[in-house]
Amino acid sequence: MCGIAGIYNRDGIRPDRDIIEKMSAAIAHRGPDAEGFHLDSTVHLACRRLSIIDLDAGPQPIYNHEKTLCIVFNGEIYNYKSLRREITSLGYAFQTQTDTEVILAAYSLWGNKCVSRLKGMFAFCIRDIKKRKLLLVRDRFGIKPLYITLLPDGTFLFASEIKALLQHPALEKQLYPQAIQNLLTYGFNIAPHTFFENIKQVLPGHFVRITPQGITTKQYWDIDLESPLLDLEAEDLGSLFRQRFEQTVKESLVADVPVAAYLSGGIDSSAVAGMYSKLSEDKIKTVTITFDDAGYDESIYSRQVSDFFNTDNVEFKCSIDPDDISKLLYYLENPLVSLLNLPLFLLSQKTHDLGIKVVLAGDGADEVLGGYDYFKLLKAMAFIERCESPFRKNILRKIFPHVKTPPEADSQYVYLKNFRNRFPVMHAAIPYQFQEFQLKAQLFSPEFENLLQQTPLDNPFFFNPEKIEGRPLIDQALYIETKMRLLNLTLPLSDKMSMANSVEMRPLFLDHEFVNFLFRIPHHYKIRGLSEKHILKQSMRNLLPEEICTRKKQPLQPPGKWFIETASDMLRDYLSPQKLKNTGYFNPAFIDVVLDEYSQGSSFDYSGVIIVVFFIQLWHDIFLE
Repeated sequence: MCGIAGIYNRDGIRPDRDIIEKMSAAIAHRGPDAEGFHLDSTVHLACRRLSIIDLDAGPQPIYNHEKTLCIVFNGEIYNYKSLRREITSLGYAFQTQTDTEVILAAYSLWGNKCVSRLKGMFAFCIRDIKKRKLLLVRDRFGIKPLYITLLPDGTFLFASEIKALLQHPALEKQLYPQAIQNLLTYGFNIAPHTFFENIKQVLPGHFVRITPQGITTKQYWDIDLESPLLDLEAEDLGSLFRQRFEQTVKESLVADVPVAAYLSGGIDSSAVAGMYSKLSEDKIKTVTITFDDAGYDESIYSRQVSDFFNTDNVEFKCSIDPDDISKLLYYLENPLVSLLNLPLFLLSQKTHDLGIKVVLAGDGADEVLGGYDYFKLLKAMAFIERCESPFRKNILRKIFPHVKTPPEADSQYVYLKNFRNRFPVMHAAIPYQFQEFQLKAQLFSPEFENLLQQTPLDNPFFFNPEKIEGRPLIDQALYIETKMRLLNLTLPLSDKMSMANSVEMRPLFLDHEFVNFLFRIPHHYKIRGLSEKHILKQSMRNLLPEEICTRKKQPLQPPGKWFIETASDMLRDYLSPQKLKNTGYFNPAFIDVVLDEYSQGSSFDYSGVIIVVFFIQLWHDIFLE
């Protein structure tokens, strides 16, 4: 595991060593246990290594015997031992025990097709010295980050982190304006774009080839939508699900260092911790974050799971020094509309303090199994619109707690339908079409609004949505979710917050073979009526306490009002009229009204507006100023 960076000039001009040293220093926070950077001598490839497998292997880049190929690699290959045995049988003599060298050897034998043999999470660069070629590869879901940019003089840069690219003096630091528009529309920016005008991310399941002749991109993997759906009884399907999940957890335990599991008390993390405990001969360690606000705290459930499996559970309370808030954004490299980054950062910080480098997590389950309310909402709206009966609208009362009566349900339906009609992407299955950020239309300054109108809206689909039109609506939505929310929010949050503390987080629900299996399960087993992740709950009933399988989903994030109180001095500074005017994104007069209403105890919850404007202002200060 390491952060990687590189400079390549297609004209053969030798890159500046001082620049790559600065780029490498910028990924030094990956993390306090990482070793110093190491260089390939001609095309500068740099890395900082966090040892998980073969602790004494030495530095990257790793070369083949003939010194014609070399690799820098960030990630873990879970099946590297079986691949190593196969490659050894073909006559290859390994120099290390690392999964890094296994990738290089596989490439030397099978070329680009070697990627299809890899199981795990990865971003790597292979340099073919004879052919003067670089091959950049990112894993199937984008678990590991990989950013690229092409400078005006033809120099190509890549890195695990944006801040490494920003060290190059020829790269202009400039906002990509539509990123803010995307953030307030979808809740995140849209790949391949970043918040920087000239920096893109390599798409998941793709590789990029750089040669003196040019740059080409090709997709090497996508979710299998061609295999037939499984025709099994519910009990048999649940048993098969559990078998496949157990195999996935078992395969992910490869490490030469201690492994722990995050435990929130929800079904996802509980399933991971429970299965890990079942497979382990020793008592496992789990880590739990708690909140003072009872509406956000799940510790009663995490303790129940810990007691049930007799885990060594470490609890700690969510808290942060205001002086550390800037670190969260520095590590993440883009603003958020929520506080999801804070508990993830604190969890990895505590995990590192416990001397643990690898942690298992349930990330990805909500996206691939339908764990969010908007999946139920898609299903409910389709059900309502199939028939004009007013009674059908009452189903919305099961999704929205504030809707109490049939007339309120009717009003809620009209409200949602109007939102959908205003949504910029007209696609029946896009999960975000019923969401709109609070007061978005009033937030922007006239100047920034004019700037946005001069550029077209981004196409949120880097994939072809037509390929899924033959599938049921929920299956289409799940596919879109794995392509959008996972890549643009869930996975970068998990990776960057964990790597900031030298902890490798493994999202167990995102084994690509397991995901292909999940997409063969009929959608009504994932969302049964309005019960989310039904197949997961049913398959875990013989493993987990019953209450964990039936409890309502609860998001892992601290309350907005708590954060506003904690960061009150910073908020006043960054949301001051002068600072708002200087950045030019938001209307100072409107923000002043929002702050005044909030301070007066308005019944309308303005905390989300305040937090997202604050993070965008803070991002500007950290990265552009």
